[in-house]
Amino acid sequence: MKEKDTKEKGTEKWKESLSSNLPPFQSSIPFLPLGNFPTAVQRLSNLEHALGFKSLWIKRDDLSGPLGGGNKIRKLEYMFAAAHPDGEKKKTLFTIGPTGSNHVRATAVYGKASGFQVECLLFKQPPTEYSEANYRTICEHAAQVYEVKRMETMFARYAYEKIKTALGIGEERYFIPAGGSSPLGSIGYVKAVSELKSQIEAGILPEPRFIFVPVGTCGTMAGLIGGVQLAGLKTEVVGIRVADRVVANPLAISRMVRRIYHRIGATDVPDIHTSDIGLWHGDFGEGYAIPTKAGTDAVEMMAEHENITLENTYTGKALAGLIHYVNARQHKNEPILFWHTYGGA
Repeated sequence: MKEKDTKEKGTEKWKESLSSNLPPFQSSIPFLPLGNFPTAVQRLSNLEHALGFKSLWIKRDDLSGPLGGGNKIRKLEYMFAAAHPDGEKKKTLFTIGPTGSNHVRATAVYGKASGFQVECLLFKQPPTEYSEANYRTICEHAAQVYEVKRMETMFARYAYEKIKTALGIGEERYFIPAGGSSPLGSIGYVKAVSELKSQIEAGILPEPRFIFVPVGTCGTMAGLIGGVQLAGLKTEVVGIRVADRVVANPLAISRMVRRIYHRIGATDVPDIHTSDIGLWHGDFGEGYAIPTKAGTDAVEMMAEHENITLENTYTGKALAGLIHYVNARQHKNEPILFWHTYGGA
């Protein structure tokens, strides 16, 4: 009975903490609830022991949604609301990405479930088991799938389609950028840090010295950086680059953080410069979606020790980068948080 009372008190404490940490923009920017939040935080005790770390944790955004998890759900909640203002007919959603894109998969699945028609423009990526599964899911749920061979061609076609819509040619569409990475979508990760802070204050985990996250189109990392600053945490966000430098770079991230601040009307926040961005390049390998040995080993290690699924394009490389970064800079005795961004259906 006493144990039950203790758990109930802990739950109430957590709820009070979450309420007090909600960002001020929460009530002013519409969002469409899609996910199961808050996502859990758990200690990776077995992996921690195997690596010789003192305090290793994971944020389970792989469990963020009923139709498949991942980091895209938090972003889509805001963009779906913007695509369907009250009283208006639902627009067609148009988005882009590689053939194995987690973002395009989530947009197609959750978009269809929310009553949207979803059009996708894809470029071919090196095939893996997980990317082929994503591609099949995209084709099953999207109303229309267009394919090109190169990323550059995809971006040119995306710009052309936006111009057509702006000129009133064809049906009205709401455009969601690659990765869902926009100031509006990234607000989902500003809010996510408020969720994390509540979990810290409830004693679920210590305040992390570092948060590690894979970086592709930069929106998740930018949202986390903005959220950490606004929440007053001392945590440093470190991105593990998994996309080409032309897409994932400190300038793009710092610009996105500034645009997020402008979008939510944040004032009295320190300006962020490229030198403030912690971006690890050492585990990118030979190219986007091309597996590395270290990344593959990290996927197997997480599965063996914690029974948690990673993949080779994003999260496997991110965990490998975390291990290399922490060992190289001798932070094994500090609290480390791995933000898990993958979540297949």
